[in-house]
Amino acid sequence: MTTARPRGIPSPPGDGGRPARAGSSIGPALAALLAALAGSAGARGEPLDDRREAMAKRLVQLGRELRRAVEAGDASAVLARVPAEGIACGGRTVPRARVERDLRSPGSWLHRTLFGTGGGPTRPASLREFFLRVDEVTVEVAFEPDPAAWPPGRGCLTFRARGLSPPTLPLCFVERAGRFWLTESPYPCG
Repeated sequence: MTTARPRGIPSPPGDGGRPARAGSSIGPALAALLAALAGSAGARGEPLDDRREAMAKRLVQLGRELRRAVEAGDASAVLARVPAEGIACGGRTVPRARVERDLRSPGSWLHRTLFGTGGGPTRPASLREFFLRVDEVTVEVAFEPDPAAWPPGRGCLTFRARGLSPPTLPLCFVERAGRFWLTESPYPCG
């Protein structure tokens, strides 16, 4: 089972200072989550808030799809979210061809981080191991400022489960032509 927890960022300048809302849910928690959002995030019906809420619902669906793909070891499904120009990594770009090679190479850092095995009791070695150890996963959706994606901002997914630390940083996406694309590299870019 997957659930969602809303998170947000402050509204951009000139947006009246309203807090941003992001939220979505899977299954029966949807009504409770939407009620909580309505009660805690200010006036309803504001275009930016509504856009973020709709985007968050689609990002949670993407989180479900990614979970199934990662559990199955499906590198192609992950690669399908990497744009043709590659993904940002610090001040550089990791070409899509390298991401593809690394996703398919069991010895690469990226493959080990997404699909590897051998982690400790509270820190799985990979996102796949994390998913396979738990029945319920919470998907947090947060919006981060990004001039190329504003409004509503860059949507980031964080997977959480009680008693386990996720092995990866948030996965951040931008939306182009109705499809979500990875925008930040999962590689250690520091």
